[in-house]
Amino acid sequence: MISIFKKKSVPNIQINFEEIGVDFHAHWLPGVDDGCQNLEDSILILSEYKRRGYKKVYASPHIMGEKYTNTKSDLEYRFLEFKNLDSVKAIDIELGLLAEYLLDEKFEDKLKTNDFLTIGNNYILVETSMNYEFPFVREYIFELLKLGYKPIMAHPERYRYITNEKNFIDQYEEMQSWGIEFQLNLFSLVGLFGDLAQKVAEKLIDNELYSYVSSDIHVPMQIKFFEDVQKSIYLDKLIRSNKLKNKEFL
Repeated sequence: MISIFKKKSVPNIQINFEEIGVDFHAHWLPGVDDGCQNLEDSILILSEYKRRGYKKVYASPHIMGEKYTNTKSDLEYRFLEFKNLDSVKAIDIELGLLAEYLLDEKFEDKLKTNDFLTIGNNYILVETSMNYEFPFVREYIFELLKLGYKPIMAHPERYRYITNEKNFIDQYEEMQSWGIEFQLNLFSLVGLFGDLAQKVAEKLIDNELYSYVSSDIHVPMQIKFFEDVQKSIYLDKLIRSNKLKNKEFL
């Protein structure tokens, strides 16, 4: 990863994270998914956000199949308990809650109940499998749109069943035509998810296909990547493109 960092960053770039302002894809609410498992780890991550200049950060716990069967009411209860802790209040950063929904076969039941954790004006964060195509993604997206939701697809640079294809840009442009917006994983730009995901992320930035960027941070050991990505020429390009809409969620 060091060689990648040298090629894709320059010493005179120093990203100001205040220009991003909001991180809405992260897993710091403790004990609800594969993210932080204790209060201490959550505090470390939230303190780093504060130090970096973020104004508001959201937890986005997984809701997927039989693996993470979180419900809206349970997550809201856990979140309220967490944000009212004195140690959390002391960080003095605004907190919010949404969920990251996997568009698997169980998602059909959630569409029937129409009771989602969203952000802003009915924006919903969704993902698909990393490795193979779910046959019902397009149908689910259209159903969400009919219900008045605005889908944000998390980390498109990581969907290998798409990015392994030569025409992946065309496929993502088609998905955007359905009404989807795309969110970049911040640390994809410094190789956390491998060379392919980094190269795809750069290509998507070049084609101005991202509307949002968030960390998708899970554990404190990933904090170090904020330092690496602060010198990313591609993150700088994305911020300067004036395409980012994160601050709409302040």
